[in-house]
Amino acid sequence: MKFKTVLGTSVMTLAAIAIAYPAMGQTVPTGSVNACTQRVAEDMVVQTRDIEFVSAGPIEATTGVRTLTMRNRTTGQTSLCKVNTIDSKVLSVTTSPGGRPPQVTPPAAPLPEASKRACLQRTAEEMVVQVRDIDVVNAGPIDAESGVRTVFLRNRVTGQTAECRVNTFTATVISVTTSPQPRPPQTSPPSGSGRPVPPNDPTARRCQDVVANKIRRSFSEVKSLNFLPETTRRYFVSNAVESIRGEGNFSQRTFMSHRFNYNCNVNIRNGQVTGTTYTILR
Repeated sequence: MKFKTVLGTSVMTLAAIAIAYPAMGQTVPTGSVNACTQRVAEDMVVQTRDIEFVSAGPIEATTGVRTLTMRNRTTGQTSLCKVNTIDSKVLSVTTSPGGRPPQVTPPAAPLPEASKRACLQRTAEEMVVQVRDIDVVNAGPIDAESGVRTVFLRNRVTGQTAECRVNTFTATVISVTTSPQPRPPQTSPPSGSGRPVPPNDPTARRCQDVVANKIRRSFSEVKSLNFLPETTRRYFVSNAVESIRGEGNFSQRTFMSHRFNYNCNVNIRNGQVTGTTYTILR
């Protein structure tokens, strides 16, 4: 009778162990537990140390597949991991909804100073303003392989915006795209036929340099570019602004040639070019 009591106690103890550790009925290989821990951690976007093995379902005798129950020890979120216990290959992971910690988007890497300066310079040239008139607003994500990043800029005077694609590895500007340029206020349209401009007029030369730079950035392999002095004329716009207009032509290495006309608005007080446009005629 005493033996039966002891035996009964032993049976009860074993039953308690089986409930507390349901996975002990059939030992789960350490490699399979580790594989499930890794995959569940990736699915929950946490560290492997946050995942614990809870229990294991029955094993499929022919395939060795077993479903392990894993749990996030911090949030309590659970996951079912089907794993081949023969080769420890995870077949699938099903995570219960909820409990997943919020994903925090990492802050964007700071824009290298050299890339910032390059974009400011090119954008100022494109808008025909001083670099001090351009602000960097923000920058998009970086392409890990190429290092290319899009920088968003704004003209603090006119509000005109631009997107500058720059290689942050080399601080080389790939392209600059500006929003439509606000037209400067004109009190009256250019009057009459205008006045001829001397060939070496410094204001006209500044205007033409800006137009030439714009054309070279817009067309590939510009071989030659000329302005036609006989077409260059100065027009009155307002007491503060005058317009210089004329025509020119350029050719490309592909032997294509183009004729164009152009218009510059110039601040009469300081001679600075405040805006330029050109139109391809043929």
